[in-house]
Amino acid sequence: MKKILLYFSLFVLCFTSCKKIIDVETASSEPQLVIEGNITDKFVAQQIKISRSVPYTSQNIYPSVSGASVTLTDNRGNTFNFAESQPGLYAFGMRGVPGVTYTLQVKVDGKTYIASSKMPALVKLDSIGILSNTFFNTERKTAAAFLTDPANDVNYYHFNLYVNDVLSKRIYVNNDRLTNGNKLRIQLYYEKNEDDDKGLITGDNVSVEMETIDSNIFNYWFALSQQSDRGPNQGTTPSNPTSNISNGALGYFSAHTYQRVNVTVP
Repeated sequence: MKKILLYFSLFVLCFTSCKKIIDVETASSEPQLVIEGNITDKFVAQQIKISRSVPYTSQNIYPSVSGASVTLTDNRGNTFNFAESQPGLYAFGMRGVPGVTYTLQVKVDGKTYIASSKMPALVKLDSIGILSNTFFNTERKTAAAFLTDPANDVNYYHFNLYVNDVLSKRIYVNNDRLTNGNKLRIQLYYEKNEDDDKGLITGDNVSVEMETIDSNIFNYWFALSQQSDRGPNQGTTPSNPTSNISNGALGYFSAHTYQRVNVTVP
């Protein structure tokens, strides 16, 4: 018995003496230019936002980039020169036209970044509504967008969901690969935060924005959706989604139609 206790004590001593704390150093990459450009079919001040990326360990505060040259052209021969309205935000009042291809050119620090996007035809957002589902005797209310997908086109959709004027962190993106030509009911699931999965509650003010987007922008949002709002072991390895902007810039440039509809949760 004494020998057993002696061997056991030696084993524990060896085990504890072999423990080692390993510090993992995460490499910080050089800041990259980030361009977020949107052109819609509404006559508004169209905006191009330019900033720089920050290290992974930093707070999500992205430095604005001022002094850039921002020009938009289309395949009909028009040129639009954007002016800096506030640090890092460039604007021009115009209306995008479905079927027209727009090309963005940004010049910063001697480098030129180019991106193109063709604005798809408008697909009408017929309405939005609130659906009530029951899971394990618990009612959950969910917003839904209702539309009819055109049968003659390949269509891609991106949605933004606002609840009480706060943008949902989820990314909602769809295509018609399996639903071409059908009447669609697209549910937009919502959690107020990570600790609240009750969905919508009576009295919430809900707004849904619908964008018809091109295939490159669909790929961008879809890749981003695979990495966001997922629990342990449910997401993909974080990486930058493929951008349609040249010269190594992050972000996207999208020419799309835009609609917004509001409803109050009953």
